Amino acid sequence: MTFALPSLEPLMPVADLLARWPQTSAVFVRRRMACPGCSMAAFMSLAEAAAEYRIPLPDLLADLSAAIAEG
Repeated sequence: MTFALPSLEPLMPVADLLARWPQTSAVFVRRRMACPGCSMAAFMSLAEAAAEYRIPLPDLLADLSAAIAEG
């Protein structure tokens, strides 16, 4: 049985992502992003976080999806 990976939405708040898939915090740490534990995580979308840290959004979403898939 296979499971489809969720489609990460660029407008998803960072805090929602971290709450649902805590393993994604490693992606932010590896990319030197302060998102885990940041007070703005509840208000900042994935797209906004990528822009703030000058990370291409498709690259960030790919890394986050990989972390989710790994469990």
